[in-house]
Amino acid sequence: MSRTSSERSGPEEPDARVPPKTRAKGFLEWLDGFLSEELRQAPLGELGRSRVVAGTAMSLLLLASLFTAAFLVVGMPWSYVVAGGSSAAGYVGTLWLLRRASSSRSSALLLCGIMSSGVILTALYENDSYFSTNAAMMLITILTVYLLGPRPGLVILVPVVLIVGAGHPLWRHFVGSKPRATSEGFLLMMHFIAALCILAGWALGWLYSTAHEATHAALEQDIKARKEAEAKLGELHRTLLDVSRKAGMTEIATGVLHNVGNTLNSVNISVSVVTERLRGSRIPKLLQATEMLCEHAADLGAFLSTDPRGAKLPAYLSALSMQLADEREALLTEMQALGESVEHIKSIVSMQQQHAQWGGLMEQVQVAQLINDALRLQAGALDRLDIEVEREYAEVPPIVVDRHKLLQILLNLLSNARHALVESRAPDKRLSIRVKRCAERERLCIEVGDNGVGIAQENLTRVFAQGFTTKKSGHGFGLHISALAAAEMKGRLSVRSAGPGHGATFTIELPFQSEEQPQPTTPGMR
Repeated sequence: MSRTSSERSGPEEPDARVPPKTRAKGFLEWLDGFLSEELRQAPLGELGRSRVVAGTAMSLLLLASLFTAAFLVVGMPWSYVVAGGSSAAGYVGTLWLLRRASSSRSSALLLCGIMSSGVILTALYENDSYFSTNAAMMLITILTVYLLGPRPGLVILVPVVLIVGAGHPLWRHFVGSKPRATSEGFLLMMHFIAALCILAGWALGWLYSTAHEATHAALEQDIKARKEAEAKLGELHRTLLDVSRKAGMTEIATGVLHNVGNTLNSVNISVSVVTERLRGSRIPKLLQATEMLCEHAADLGAFLSTDPRGAKLPAYLSALSMQLADEREALLTEMQALGESVEHIKSIVSMQQQHAQWGGLMEQVQVAQLINDALRLQAGALDRLDIEVEREYAEVPPIVVDRHKLLQILLNLLSNARHALVESRAPDKRLSIRVKRCAERERLCIEVGDNGVGIAQENLTRVFAQGFTTKKSGHGFGLHISALAAAEMKGRLSVRSAGPGHGATFTIELPFQSEEQPQPTTPGMR
């Protein structure tokens, strides 16, 4: 019975052509296993240093173990064996610290301290003059500078430099100490140590390069993610502005429809009054009297003097003329009221057209007039809820702002004040608007206050955050967009409140003259 090709080929062997970046990533993940959770989540620079400490400690632990075993084999003095074992234990302690520390500083100090003390003790205790020229000195210099920094690393290296450069030669000269007799095995061991230290230096450089590339790649990815997040945030900001503008236009349209509806009620009443007065007019009686005079045109004198109807006709005409004059005055009064209502509708529509244009144009604005326009748009809701409006306008010059943005902020603040007063149990619901100069004389302050439900102290710093709202049907971007719009006009929107039940006051601060010094436009030029 023949076997299938898969059975003939046996188990699949792993692909040996693993990309270098994949192998480096796997090695770094292996090093991360020696780090604490805090170090794994540390900034990229700290994470790179921690990986170098872990890799170096593992390499030196392996070297110390090999040296200790070799010292035993070639018959080196027990002091070398003890030194090798102590160094290995110190490197294990370095790895132990990395698993528990939130910073690589202590582990790096311990690692560099072990290597430096090893050189100093070897030079003094064993009177070994060969170790100062060994390649191991290269590792100490590289590690201390990279792991500790130039200045702390110099503190570690100064004792080593003094002992190697001056202390040990002077010790031999004045004390007369002679170096230990060297053997073939000792020289072979020193050369072996030098070769391993050179390889360790290469490994350290590779480890640093790998960690640096990983850090750089992570940084590039982080920058890319930040740019994408900023782009999405900008798009979200534009969307919120568009939604806010539509919401503001909806608010304006609602106010316009309500005001026009109220005015149309007045127009309807005036038309009904005029119609009823015309139906009950005395003009038909005047026609009857003129027809009677026309019938007796030939004997008009006799008719007026001898005919009973003719004798009453002059007095009747006099009374009828007075009644017609009264009717005329009443109709003129109603027509005047009708004309005023039509003019009011025209002004409301004109105001809506003026404010409905897209923002972005800087122009001189009379603040009091704009506030009155905003109040007029909210008048229906305020009157229906029996809210008393208090106005206090100081004499201030016009300001150069984006009319639409400022109107949008005012409508949002008036709407929030209205909702706060609706939810309040206060019998006298008051809304106040004040215009004055700020403490900084070059800035204008517009205060919109109410005696409504107030704001809790913990929410004062959150009311302008996107999505924050305390209303059941709120969307949480009205005040956020208002604060952004104020900032775009080089101003600021703030709030103060004594707490729940004590009302709240929102303050708009704006410069009298825009910092960009634009050429102001007039509404008719837009």
